[in-house]
Amino acid sequence: MNFSHIEKQLTLQETQLTTLLTLLNSELEILKERDLNKLEEKSIEKEAILASINKLDESIKQKISINELNNNELFSNKINSINELLVECKKQNEINGQIINNSQIAINRFKGMLQKSVENNSMTYDAKGQTKINLNSIGIKA
Repeated sequence: MNFSHIEKQLTLQETQLTTLLTLLNSELEILKERDLNKLEEKSIEKEAILASINKLDESIKQKISINELNNNELFSNKINSINELLVECKKQNEINGQIINNSQIAINRFKGMLQKSVENNSMTYDAKGQTKINLNSIGIKA
């Protein structure tokens, strides 16, 4: 068995997971900024790195079993590092997912308020064609 090749693949796996964690952290900042164009770009990058990680996983599995990896002292540090990175990526992804979920809830609430406003015929247009909402009719007080 070619252990140096497996070690190189594990190092590449570690690098890819570090890249994924960096992408997830930048995704959080983009979510805070609410920049949909950047978010879409990062999503494409994230999909590509995830596909690459998956492909590398399959390649490693063909050469050595997980039990052999875990029981081999040569790889224990790499495996521990990879597992720690996986945990960090999972945590960051859950945080990002919660922010997206909360944003969706807020959007749905606002959408409901707007729909109620339209139903109450309180949305009108001004002389310049801009929409104008009578805020008193939807329960918002300035």
